[in-house]
Amino acid sequence: MRRHGWLGSICGTAIAVGAVATAAGAGAGCGAGVTGDDPDASRPDARAPADAADGPDAAPAAPPAVIVMIGDGMGPGQLDVASLYATGATGGLAMHALPHAGWVRTGGPSGITDSAAAASVMATGVYTYNGRVALDRAGAPVETVLERAAARGWATGVVTTTAVSHATPAGFTAHVGARGAYGDIAAQQASAGVADVVLGGGAQYFAGLEPALAAAGYARVTTAAELAAVAPAATRLFGTFAPEHLTYVADRPVDTTEPTLAQQARAALAVLDRDPDGFFLMIEGGRIDHGGHANVETNVIHETLAFDETIADVVAWARARGNVTVLVTADHECGGLRVLAPAPAGVVPDVSWLWGSHTNAHVAIFGDGPGTEVIDDAVVDHRWVYEVARSRVDGDAFVAPPPVAIPDGETGELRHLAATQVNPSGFGPGFNQLDALRVDATADGLFVGVDGVFEWGTNAVELWIDVDFGAGTGPGGLAGAVTDAAGVADLVLAASTVTAPAVPGFGVDLVLVSVGGADPMLEQRRGSGGLRGVRAPYGAAGDLGWGRAAINFGEVRVAGGAALAARSGHGLEAFVPWDALYDGGVVPPGARVALAAILVNTDGGYTSNQALPPFPPGTVNPGRTPTALPGVVVYDLDADGDGVVDGDAAPVTLP
Repeated sequence: MRRHGWLGSICGTAIAVGAVATAAGAGAGCGAGVTGDDPDASRPDARAPADAADGPDAAPAAPPAVIVMIGDGMGPGQLDVASLYATGATGGLAMHALPHAGWVRTGGPSGITDSAAAASVMATGVYTYNGRVALDRAGAPVETVLERAAARGWATGVVTTTAVSHATPAGFTAHVGARGAYGDIAAQQASAGVADVVLGGGAQYFAGLEPALAAAGYARVTTAAELAAVAPAATRLFGTFAPEHLTYVADRPVDTTEPTLAQQARAALAVLDRDPDGFFLMIEGGRIDHGGHANVETNVIHETLAFDETIADVVAWARARGNVTVLVTADHECGGLRVLAPAPAGVVPDVSWLWGSHTNAHVAIFGDGPGTEVIDDAVVDHRWVYEVARSRVDGDAFVAPPPVAIPDGETGELRHLAATQVNPSGFGPGFNQLDALRVDATADGLFVGVDGVFEWGTNAVELWIDVDFGAGTGPGGLAGAVTDAAGVADLVLAASTVTAPAVPGFGVDLVLVSVGGADPMLEQRRGSGGLRGVRAPYGAAGDLGWGRAAINFGEVRVAGGAALAARSGHGLEAFVPWDALYDGGVVPPGARVALAAILVNTDGGYTSNQALPPFPPGTVNPGRTPTALPGVVVYDLDADGDGVVDGDAAPVTLP
């Protein structure tokens, strides 16, 4: 049996980190790469080769290996602050020097994604709702790429700085309906024994599972010293080094017993590379995200740099070994971190934070080794991570996932352009424009996109929905029909001076509303936005009911009074599952919906000239004058009447 153990110290061959990367990159492009937050930014082409060229005297190829490295919450701002602190410039991290780079759209079926849904799609290639772990949207388990590799005889592992039963490692090693079911996740990880190496935190979740771990053949370690002693001879290794998450790098005492992420990664490689068939390994820098949630910049910096140091170690090892595919990316950005001004090395840059939660910003993806060239200068989605890994595990060709409708604020994948704007925004160009209305229907639900630009905290967008167009079951507008004043969105809708267009059979059944740029996820109930029912059974007379919907603005929101250039195919994108519109989620045969969009002030009583379908050309803001919508878009959900949603028919506009 040919074994590929740890190849000794990598310090002499490691990719330069920090200031070294900048110095090396000045002549060879090593400090270049994806920087800032522009997904269309260009990259220098100078890159080191991933593998030595084959020749008549070349050694036999090592068995294939795939390493996926995920910086949880690591968006463009996180890369910028870490690189500035380490090198005094952006683009100076080890990951920036990898030969292939692109961008990842991070939205999911719930809108802004969480770590569980993002990890699940990277692990399975199948989109799911937030909170689910390796289950599809119907709740069925889906094979992960780690399980697929194990079934083919590969060694497998997960390494993290969080609890090993946390969302990202769980997404590759367990199947549960709720990411917070840490006990259930731990039980699956211990009893199934799919992964040969499991390293991270979360000891408290395995307190009663030691017999199961022993039965699965794991060598058990709980300190850095034990890890170093046991890894050289272990065939299966399970390490938990803290009750919950590992200590932030910046807070670790000198005498810590916790290993670094790089030490964990080196140990995992030593164990997994003994398998003659190959291995799959997921490595997570998990606490970058926690620093973002808390808006603590120093933790973001040091956790990102620790992750980057691990990348340097892993890539140097992989290049020395050969035949290793390394993908580096993130599940999402966290906190809306942006650098306000550059800073010299060693100085924490001035930054701004948007909030303490995830955003939908694009994140970088980097690659080294076989199969990673497909990401070059591309804007992809998380399914590509799975497909690159799967193609290597299966030994076949990479197949790019087909475009799908996801409420991510990028509306270009919606099949139908239903209406376009003819009036410049009454607030001036670059401020609160409704430029185009797009629609689509899938087996999962209704999609509505509004291309345009939007300001944080300013104005409200309303999307009126008639679910049974022609029946006239809803009121003929919101003015006087809504009296509920229980929340922000309720107040806006109750203050409406807008009435329905003169279209026979139209009645408002529900309203999708976002006040000031609110983008609730499918699972959230937010007073500032979401789906509101106007009539029974969606709501009582005058009293709004709340339904499930996701609203996502993508990257076309601006704060601080600066105009924002509109981008075709970018704007507000909403997803409404069928069970929020029809009883039991069953769409009636031949069902048609009618839609209209309008922009109003945040108090609801002031109407702009931005409506879709549009007002007649030249219309100025109606202001507080009672106003009728100019028309509706009618969309056949089941054009052939066979009772199956197809959404194929082009929508029509009725004045």
